[in-house]
Amino acid sequence: MRKPHIHGSARERLLEKAWAWTIVLYSVCATYVVWKTLTKYGANAIVYFIIDIPTSWFYGIATARLVVSSVKRDWKPARYWGLIAVINFAIPQAYILYYAKNASTVVYEIVIAVIAVITIVSFASVGIQIRKKWKA
Repeated sequence: MRKPHIHGSARERLLEKAWAWTIVLYSVCATYVVWKTLTKYGANAIVYFIIDIPTSWFYGIATARLVVSSVKRDWKPARYWGLIAVINFAIPQAYILYYAKNASTVVYEIVIAVIAVITIVSFASVGIQIRKKWKA
């Protein structure tokens, strides 16, 4: 699949990067949580960090571009950026789920619940941003 070309204003590119850095900062916090809670079950916080930081950057860029494409009702790039966002969101979650399986059932269920809540919040926030722009 060929990457759609996005022409964004300087303001859009600045906001895109600010959003991506916000997601990266969140990932630093998530790594701390993994280190404090899941290392005893086999998850390696350093490996998680190495996986999560670049995927978080691409997730942030992709979600920002998804919103811009959707607001412009440019569906081909919106689908592309949505797919990139989902892939980059799923990679670190898959790592955690793989290692959390060594935990007790309750801990594993908590990990799944946290991932589910993060997923729902992510989809909702993208949807809210798109709806706000459409109404404006």
